[in-house]
Amino acid sequence: MARITQVRLTSINTPRHNSITCGHVLVELFTDDDALVGLGEMSDLQHLPRFHFDVPELESTLNEMLVGLDPLHLTEIERRLEANFPQAGYIYDKSRAIKCGVDIAVWDLSAKILGLRVCDLLGGAVRESVPIAYPIFRQQHEEEVERNLAMVERRLSEGFEYFRVYVGRDLKLDEKFLRTARQRFGDRMNIKSLDFSNLLDSKAACSFVDRVYDVGFDLVEAPAPNHDVRGLAHARDRMPVPISEHVYSYRWALDLVAADAVDVFNVSVIAIGGITPARRIFAIADAAGKSCLIGTTQELSIGTAAAAHVAMAMPAATLPSDPVGPLLYTRDVVQQPVTYTNGRLGVPDGLGLGMKLDPELVQVSASPLTWAKTDADAVVDRKAQS
Repeated sequence: MARITQVRLTSINTPRHNSITCGHVLVELFTDDDALVGLGEMSDLQHLPRFHFDVPELESTLNEMLVGLDPLHLTEIERRLEANFPQAGYIYDKSRAIKCGVDIAVWDLSAKILGLRVCDLLGGAVRESVPIAYPIFRQQHEEEVERNLAMVERRLSEGFEYFRVYVGRDLKLDEKFLRTARQRFGDRMNIKSLDFSNLLDSKAACSFVDRVYDVGFDLVEAPAPNHDVRGLAHARDRMPVPISEHVYSYRWALDLVAADAVDVFNVSVIAIGGITPARRIFAIADAAGKSCLIGTTQELSIGTAAAAHVAMAMPAATLPSDPVGPLLYTRDVVQQPVTYTNGRLGVPDGLGLGMKLDPELVQVSASPLTWAKTDADAVVDRKAQS
């Protein structure tokens, strides 16, 4: 059987269209079989807290941990990763991002060894594609309303019908956008969710939902501060639509179930730390009777492919989902990026994740992780720094 012989990390920076530049780390797991290399991605590291880890030091640590292991020994690899990068109970925990990148690469490599796709190794695809909700980011200035409306029109013309609308900074502008969008696009635009991103307390979120309920939307996401399970439970009791929340640790998933605080688990592969822990969250959701959607931090194609394989293989992932990162960035690092057909995401062709790096694109994007051109406000709202 193949053995891991080297872990290589490559830090890259990719700009978003009209937005910030995001740092990522590519993971390559080499083996004693030159034809077998596992690919992973520590995605979109440009989130608070405002620091980056030491990539060369991390590479050295991972080589010490993983070299010599059989990639198919997923349980032992998971044990080592969890022991060294434990869950911190925060959606943008850097430890989760590290673990996620390695875990994805292990699944990619294992599937390649067995001649399978990742979704087949996960138990087999239960669907061929999943509808994707395109993100409409918060507007804080009047001119951004029309810009966001133009983006909706563009994506509708490309076949997208679901949209996730970020709200909670300027509620007057949020309401103006929602009402204008509904008037302009009618039933062609399906608002999958209003995403408060934990910016408001539950009472304020409930008040805004009451105000705009007639516009029509399917879900409300994160309508309470981070870790405020009582606030989420209050919002679920008060709001006329289902509530969803990001699940970023096993303990948080159990707390949400115990309080019956949400209807939907938002399961992001990076936020929970990879494919392996995501399976456990889906098991908790199944046992608790909760629906799921696949969340995102907005990955490049490798991370998005991982999310797609999970979406195809998990029966509970029944709702329109969020991974749309490859459409947000000005460039990718793979030969064939993931594609969206009529607003739906499927798995790429090929074994494992179905991804191959493009050396020239990697070289163009490779550079040290940096916060030089990104301040805290820009991070939260994904805006270009003024």
